[in-house]
Amino acid sequence: MSRAAEVAGDEVRRLVERPAVQRVVGRAVDAARTTAGRLPGGHDEVQLSAADLRGVQPTGVLVDGAQARAARATARAIGLPRALDGAASWVALGALAALLRVADDGRRRAVVIEAGAGSRSVFSRWATAAGFAPLHLDVTRPDVVGDRLDPGSVDLVALLHPRSTTPDDVDLELVRSSLAVRNGGLVVVSLQLGPVETGGFGVADVRALVARAGEQGLALVGELDIDDVARATRAQAQHRDRPIGLVLLTFRRR
Repeated sequence: MSRAAEVAGDEVRRLVERPAVQRVVGRAVDAARTTAGRLPGGHDEVQLSAADLRGVQPTGVLVDGAQARAARATARAIGLPRALDGAASWVALGALAALLRVADDGRRRAVVIEAGAGSRSVFSRWATAAGFAPLHLDVTRPDVVGDRLDPGSVDLVALLHPRSTTPDDVDLELVRSSLAVRNGGLVVVSLQLGPVETGGFGVADVRALVARAGEQGLALVGELDIDDVARATRAQAQHRDRPIGLVLLTFRRR
């Protein structure tokens, strides 16, 4: 087990033993639930269901511009706000599909947190347009969950591009994020594919991460497409000195 995983395990035990207290942010979560459930069906809200994103995968690999352009085109076709960043659009669409497919009960009351991002991020704008009320709180920082946010009070935590998660930090960030979500809740993370010197992950690193996450009670939603993984492997072999794409992983807390 890695040192990060050991530290994460210590945090889990510490927080489990701490009495649950209603926090200020906990009240904000309640407010977000209420707000999301009462949003009017005005012109800014897009009426979406999981069926509208049936072809979008919550776990996958992005290795070429065509995939990013397709994500932007899909978003526009279903009425989501325009976005210029193709990579951010691709990860945001996958995260939104996970939110609608797994975390939402159809009433738009799911509590959503996007860490390390503001309200103008692609995912937050799209989630808001779909009727949710995302909060912006970095649950990967020490003592946020437990001191400022009640454990198990969130339905989905998103750690998405252009936010960067490095190989040194990913285990701890996943566990801290998972502490925030309820049983059955989701943690969605995007990682850079590329050399470790640039903060990237190799294909083998991603597979190892999925295995370690499983040991921490996080089950992968969906699977990495074999063809996409093969393309990523070839791209890494050809371009060893620079990033070659992104991987999106959606985990469900058991």
